[in-house]
Amino acid sequence: MRRSAVVLAAGGAVACHVAAAVYFAGHDPYTSEILPPCPVLQLTGWQCPGCGGIRAFSSLLHGDIVQSVAMNPLLLALYAAAALITASAIATTKARSRLGNNLAFAALALVVAAGLYSAVVRNLLAA
Repeated sequence: MRRSAVVLAAGGAVACHVAAAVYFAGHDPYTSEILPPCPVLQLTGWQCPGCGGIRAFSSLLHGDIVQSVAMNPLLLALYAAAALITASAIATTKARSRLGNNLAFAALALVVAAGLYSAVVRNLLAA
């Protein structure tokens, strides 16, 4: 991935997060319904990997990391993966390509592990 694409993606992500932070300053997802119910949860009774993501984001914005992880651990894993991918893009030069590849692999492993936990393990724990 080119550095310009990473910078553009990072800028877009920051803009979306700023807009979400402004929105969540006046809306509490714990007391009001922001989005319609999850169709996967409604049809199967199982939480999809994204279930709880809005509440996790809101909790994280308010500094409650423990509650954020409890709502959806995938959110923090995605933030960590974004940081690793950004570091990978910065480190990927001819001299540092191995470090960049290792950081990218770590990001992928982190997201896969958190995704499997969010999709399978937390549903089995709730059952």
